[in-house]
Amino acid sequence: MNVATIADPELQPADLLTTTALLHRPQRTPNLYAEVAAFCELSQILANDPRSALRRFLEIALRLCNAGTAGLSLLRPNVVGQAMLHWAAISGELTANEGIDTPRDFSSCGLCLDVGTTILVSQPERAFAYLRGIRPAIVEGLIVPLYDNAKRPLGTIWIAHHDSAAFFCANDARIVEQLAIQLVLALKLLEEAAEHRYALALIESHKVARRTVTHDLAEERSRRERAEMSETGIRQALLFKDAVIQDVDHRAKNTIQIAANLLAVQARTTSSAEVRGALQEANRRLLLLAKVHELLMSNHSAREILMPTLLQAIGDALRQSFAETASYIRLRVTSEPIMLSEDDAIPIALFTNEVVTNAYKHAFPSGSAGEITVDLSLAAKDTVILQITDNGIGMHAMSAHGMGQKLIRSFAAHLKGVLVYATSTNAAGLAVTLTIHRATQVRDASASVESNVAAMDKVARSSMHEDYASNIPAENTASAP
Repeated sequence: MNVATIADPELQPADLLTTTALLHRPQRTPNLYAEVAAFCELSQILANDPRSALRRFLEIALRLCNAGTAGLSLLRPNVVGQAMLHWAAISGELTANEGIDTPRDFSSCGLCLDVGTTILVSQPERAFAYLRGIRPAIVEGLIVPLYDNAKRPLGTIWIAHHDSAAFFCANDARIVEQLAIQLVLALKLLEEAAEHRYALALIESHKVARRTVTHDLAEERSRRERAEMSETGIRQALLFKDAVIQDVDHRAKNTIQIAANLLAVQARTTSSAEVRGALQEANRRLLLLAKVHELLMSNHSAREILMPTLLQAIGDALRQSFAETASYIRLRVTSEPIMLSEDDAIPIALFTNEVVTNAYKHAFPSGSAGEITVDLSLAAKDTVILQITDNGIGMHAMSAHGMGQKLIRSFAAHLKGVLVYATSTNAAGLAVTLTIHRATQVRDASASVESNVAAMDKVARSSMHEDYASNIPAENTASAP
């Protein structure tokens, strides 16, 4: 520790630590409802705009812990390669200090990274001279380290009191530690987005290069030697294009997998059953979307999907997802050899996943056995009918205002389909029918089924979907009670 950066040379940084006091202080009663609402809000922001989520993390930390200031300090090198902790975002009374840099080895946040766990420090300006010019002074600081999946340090999230009568307790440490888990997810999503923009820039650069090659070919068509050189250039350009597509595919899968892993970690660490259930459901939907993406990328030159392959993959994923909790329910999936555009196939897949999931959860209470069937058929050249039936307890098992029903109606509206709920033909259970009319996008794929069956082996067994509802007008759906 550099003496020039220490306010009191006789005081060691470790002398600031009062972490054990968290265990002995009176504990404030946690507001679990406010915590659940805050984490749900953060999950929505992470899905839409991870960059705006950073400041919201700090605002929530301020509110839930009654702190004076909350901050995010990120590790980054300066121009000479020295590790610094950059105050990337600040909320509260020290907002004016946002953007300052402190040496990683001579700061309270650096001390937290050295210890490797949550710490509580008292009057840190006694040991660190750079804090003496910051007002109001920090009386007490609670600091939590941020690490990625490889245990590499990213920085810290911290909260501070400026009132000598205020103090933090173990409940505050728990809240900030839970926020730190989701904050790492936000930082990784931002990193992946930057890499994705770089890949898109490479693709655009390739397009420019290809246009140049095409122009040269037109000018030099009459000369054999130049034509041969241009042919070689085109082959290399196409190889480069394939490499870029594979790279973008790989990065997209990595991004989804990172998000799914972090959701799974959060689900395991949360003490709230409601939050854990919501995180597990989001994780299942995210993984299903990853498998739909994998099915699309198995033949990236095609813009149509073989529906039997897709629906069987969803069925397999759902069977596996409910293997432990609903093994007494049988799921049967059938489909005519229909090819649909990916714009139609994906919402049909998500619609199917949501309806079948609802049936698994609600149609067979108290462990009663039953059967769920999914059937996709071509009623005419331009009409596709998707029917999902069960022999459970019927429509009174449905929640008309639940998230599942909202998603079902949203997917149906996106497809401009006619949605009908009715009693099954056996006078028990529920039949959900979605009729979709298309002028030119439906194609009988009987001749190409065998060549596409291999794609099913590439689809792993998991279940999830992406929320289309935020941009879909619900009034396009016709439903019958």
